[in-house]
Amino acid sequence: MSGLAQITRSLPKRLAFGLGGFLIVVGLLVGAWFLWIALHPPPAGFAPTTGRAVAVAGQLPSVLQYTIDARSREDWAYFDLSRNTTMPTSQENLDWDLAFRRTRIITNGGAANSDGLGGAVDLGEIPLEQATPPVDGYMVDAIHEERGLVNPALQKWYSYNWTTHIVTSKSHSYALRTHTGEVILLAFMSYYCDDGSAGCITFRYAYPSGR
Repeated sequence: MSGLAQITRSLPKRLAFGLGGFLIVVGLLVGAWFLWIALHPPPAGFAPTTGRAVAVAGQLPSVLQYTIDARSREDWAYFDLSRNTTMPTSQENLDWDLAFRRTRIITNGGAANSDGLGGAVDLGEIPLEQATPPVDGYMVDAIHEERGLVNPALQKWYSYNWTTHIVTSKSHSYALRTHTGEVILLAFMSYYCDDGSAGCITFRYAYPSGR
């Protein structure tokens, strides 16, 4: 009986030591994870473009690049493809083709503006210079029950890493229909500003060959 009593008395101590060791290991792992995130270099980014979109070095002259400041969580940043620049406008107007707010991107059509002809098609993981726009299948903006106003074709243009909390482009190309019905080919390059902060969306675009 004395042996059984001794085992019974020592059992809580063993459990306490075991639990303590487990918590120490978990604490070390969590601390190492946070330290790794803190020391992890921010992804490459771009300063917001001032003025008009510019040609890209090493790309065809017809390929233009623009970095739009979409860091606001409340206000949309509007871009007009015919003018190659941002527009101080509002959603109900017909002087913009794309609007950005953080990771969300909409076109000038559907639920965003019933007067616009905007829409988009995801062409998959294909280089911009090899992309060909389809005749139909363009998806217009719609109201998502959780995210609000979205364009279904552009909703998943990025991947999110839950470990690093980094947003990266899926490197897909898209056919975009402007508010006038003209077609543009477009690809997203980055989600980060030159200072490492999130919300500066860099994209490239070009008219289809033979325009």
